Amino acid sequence: MTRAAFLQHYEALLESKYPWAASPEKRAGFMVKITDTLDRDKGGGPWNPDGPTTVEAWRAIGGRGKPTMKALRALPH
Repeated sequence: MTRAAFLQHYEALLESKYPWAASPEKRAGFMVKITDTLDRDKGGGPWNPDGPTTVEAWRAIGGRGKPTMKALRALPH
């Protein structure tokens, strides 16, 4: 389980599920928000990780249950 694997699965899910994510520019901008949030030590960020896409990507990399921000931030790069 790595952050890179999580982000790869997450981005692929975005592209397959959401029409707006077909745009590489929009998808890339959104992915920046995710990495910015994960790179913060404390507090929130511009991305809310509570959605079903996050859970699906988490489970795709072997995570169990619902991911927490602490667990996502602890993923090795």
